[in-house]
Amino acid sequence: MPSLPHDNGASQGARRKKIAPSTWIGLVGTLLVALLGLASGGVWSMLVMAALVVLLTALYGLLFRRTTWLRLPRKRSAAALGAGLALVVLLGSGSAFGATHPAAPASAVDPAPTVSSSPAATRAPHKTPTPTPTPTPTPIVTTKDVIETTPIPFESTTVESATLAKGTSTVTTTGVNGVRTTTFRVTFTDGVETSRQQVTETVTTQPVAQVTTIGTYVAPAAPAPAPAPAPDEGGGATALCNDGTLSYAAHHQGACSHHGGVAKFYR
Repeated sequence: MPSLPHDNGASQGARRKKIAPSTWIGLVGTLLVALLGLASGGVWSMLVMAALVVLLTALYGLLFRRTTWLRLPRKRSAAALGAGLALVVLLGSGSAFGATHPAAPASAVDPAPTVSSSPAATRAPHKTPTPTPTPTPTPIVTTKDVIETTPIPFESTTVESATLAKGTSTVTTTGVNGVRTTTFRVTFTDGVETSRQQVTETVTTQPVAQVTTIGTYVAPAAPAPAPAPAPDEGGGATALCNDGTLSYAAHHQGACSHHGGVAKFYR
């Protein structure tokens, strides 16, 4: 029995040494906040974040006299001492962090935009896009001498000929067209003809006139045959020849043999 009080005191001491769950939660939360500070700004940032959590916890215990996860005594002096230590660590870490991370110069920081109370000022101004003028292409102007030929019609004339029978005609000289050569200076703009100016004009081939000969000759009329003599005339002629002469042959045979034959016998 004498040993029972001793055993109860040892169990109570063991229970007092056991860490409360709130303390674990506070430690883990503080560790997470410190890791965030380490990731964002390095070691000094980690110390600043951890000291800030400890300072807020100590101030809470100092004002409300409650036991926090830090397990500080409820006395104001102990809570004030913890808050002071956290404040010193916070200020020292903040100074070190500021020294290793200097602030950007004021000129590099963009000024804050001026806020106007006017509704018109809050709306962004409407900007009409200015159309880009289309460049006007420069026309290409060229000149070229062009030679053209045109025919010159020939003329027609007639002449009379006394050796050609009247009522007939023949072309004695065939007409030939002449050639006129003209030179023009042509102006082209972008390949299209815009003007034409005559430079020279020359008759390179003279035309040849066509001559037609018309006959005027009229053949004389054939002489009329002499009338046949009466039977009692002719001086004893035997026959009348076809050419109008008389035959005095003694017999019919051989009469008018050289005068185209007998036209008529008289006896």
